[in-house]
Amino acid sequence: MTDAEIRQRLAEYMESDITLMPRLVAVEVRLSGGTSSRCRYDVLLIDEEGGETSVKFRDRCSRLMYIYTLLHPQGYQRRSAAANDYRELRQLFSQLYFTDSEALVRTIESTGYNQFVSQYVTQSRVAVRQTSPLASPFAIDRPQAHHGKLLIPFVAQGGTVIIDASLKH
Repeated sequence: MTDAEIRQRLAEYMESDITLMPRLVAVEVRLSGGTSSRCRYDVLLIDEEGGETSVKFRDRCSRLMYIYTLLHPQGYQRRSAAANDYRELRQLFSQLYFTDSEALVRTIESTGYNQFVSQYVTQSRVAVRQTSPLASPFAIDRPQAHHGKLLIPFVAQGGTVIIDASLKH
């Protein structure tokens, strides 16, 4: 192996070593800068050096469930999100996607509410964890660990959450 090859391999090892990565210190939901975005808001994980990494959600509903959970720092019971014909979820969906929430209601009704929540919370977990190897505390945790509540451990423990003013109720 040449010196250049050794240095290249060392650089690759150092990049993948999570102990050398800057800690994640905040999560932010901000108005999207691009006009071609599928959603009006981006979810970003921010590290201690000020670096921002965008969470890539595969679909609208997983982003919806993640942001809804961010807006409830101490968590929520599944049934509370279903209250009043999914009113809070529908309002948030309309704000995020600037569209009627009928598509959301059709999706919930076609899969069943419990299946809907399970499926899209799981997909949001996958998206967050794929963003960074340090992102596990930023994912929605299992409700069994929190007396049936869906919550994000980082947020529930008082971590920094920055929500665009247009989303605050």
